[in-house]
Amino acid sequence: MKIQQHMKRAAALLTALMLMCPFFSALAAPYVTLQYGSRGDAVLELQRALVSLGYDTNGTDGKFGRGTENAVKQYQKAMGLVVDGKAGAKTLGLLYASKESAGSSSGSTVPPVISVGASTSTNPNTLKYGDSGSRVRELQTALKVLGYNPGIVDGKFGAGTHSAVVAFQKANGLTADGLAGTQTQNLLYSKAAQSSGSSSSGSSSSSGSVSSGSAAGLTRTLRSGCSGSDVREVQTRLKALGYYKLNIDGIYGNGTIAAVKAFQKNNKLTADGLVGKQTYAALFGSSANPNTGSSSSSSGSSSTTTPPATGESDSSDSYPTLSYGSSGASVKKLQQALKDLKYNVGVDGQYGALTQSAVAAFQKQNGLTADGVAGSKTQELLYSGRGKEADPNADSNMALPDGVGTASGPSKSKVQLLHWFNEVKGTLKSGDRLLVFDPATNLQWTLRVYSRGRHCDSEPLTATDTRIMYKAFGNKNSWGPKAVYVKLPDGRWTVASTHNVPHESQSIKDNEFDGHLCVHFLRDMDEAKKNDPNYGVQNQNAIRKKWKEMTGITVD
Repeated sequence: MKIQQHMKRAAALLTALMLMCPFFSALAAPYVTLQYGSRGDAVLELQRALVSLGYDTNGTDGKFGRGTENAVKQYQKAMGLVVDGKAGAKTLGLLYASKESAGSSSGSTVPPVISVGASTSTNPNTLKYGDSGSRVRELQTALKVLGYNPGIVDGKFGAGTHSAVVAFQKANGLTADGLAGTQTQNLLYSKAAQSSGSSSSGSSSSSGSVSSGSAAGLTRTLRSGCSGSDVREVQTRLKALGYYKLNIDGIYGNGTIAAVKAFQKNNKLTADGLVGKQTYAALFGSSANPNTGSSSSSSGSSSTTTPPATGESDSSDSYPTLSYGSSGASVKKLQQALKDLKYNVGVDGQYGALTQSAVAAFQKQNGLTADGVAGSKTQELLYSGRGKEADPNADSNMALPDGVGTASGPSKSKVQLLHWFNEVKGTLKSGDRLLVFDPATNLQWTLRVYSRGRHCDSEPLTATDTRIMYKAFGNKNSWGPKAVYVKLPDGRWTVASTHNVPHESQSIKDNEFDGHLCVHFLRDMDEAKKNDPNYGVQNQNAIRKKWKEMTGITVD
């Protein structure tokens, strides 16, 4: 607060100087407004100036993205300017004057937002401004769970994380230096941690109480195979309560299922291993019962109480629920058992569309609900030796069971607009897998990268992926272009466009797709008009149209 007061006073001083002094007035004169979508050296200079003052731009790459826009807004707010996220003449003039003032050794009237300086600890366990990685993500998640807002949980220790650490330290009686050292982390991950808004003078809840109002933040039921920041949030809370002992990795696996079941059992909830609204509210409520040692504490074993609910009402608890997106040894075992019964499935440990289709076919053949989810009842029958083989007379190779390929997809806030040459192409190699989600039909399929040029030549991974893709296109060949969301191997989602017409060469022979298809990503329009004036431009228009529909932003 004192820093912001200093900066606002400095802003007023600089504004007055602009009016009185030609030198300062000149500061504002030459600047062209920079805003979301701008690129080049001017943006790079802007980013460097913001970072030097402690604002997190999410990289200094000369590209004015959301991180830079948020940093500009934070700076404008601190300086008492109009907060629009656009770096116009006044913002830039004040920013560069602020940067010079902050870097002066003669006493700064406009101090940087973050000043760790000489107080930076040499303890290798300490996390500080500028750090990144899984430990920072875990720190951010723990802060968020306790009500301290670090901003986006992205594994980057920026200004938001620094402010959240300072707030946590103040609330918990620690030295508020913004450094997450051993003492800060030990308390943060313990049951004694004070949540935001709780009194540090009173006795803390043994569960590290969090307002149950945070239950409103749940946007889906968490189950086996889920991944993301919401899973990390749940894992962190379970860890604070003593139920979860494994790494916080954001993957809803057997260890998380076991911890959730133990929590549910200890808090008189249905122990199904799923985190729905009721479990979520109880987990983050002030009356959540911590693990006292009498319940399972998530050693990684899945042999706990009632199995995950999948519509299967048996009481067996031997098998964790496996569904689209699951992976590992349990999936590989499932696939091998299906293959032994002559169902069409590969054995690769990845629960994709082909495995989902095979499970649904097994369920239908054996009188179970054919939902493609391998719950306890499905697995018990599959491994019992009593399961029926695939019907050789059924045209299972052509049938696409109901629900196969249907997915919820990413939220729009998770989808970016990534440039093919600058941000995507260099991260891909032949053989990589791309997950494609069609927001128009809520269908999802997997492609394998075939080659890379001015777009990405790809092939449906399996015959089932081909069928799902054709269903998305209305079960007919179409050059589209269809705007879709594509998940890259590094986890980023981006807008792209594609078609479903096979052409030319291929590398996969058993996917019912005679050739390959093209996936187009954002390119500069001038370059596309020069090199791909017809179909390439059509795809660029489709991508831009989708992005404007999603965000209201027009991309040239």
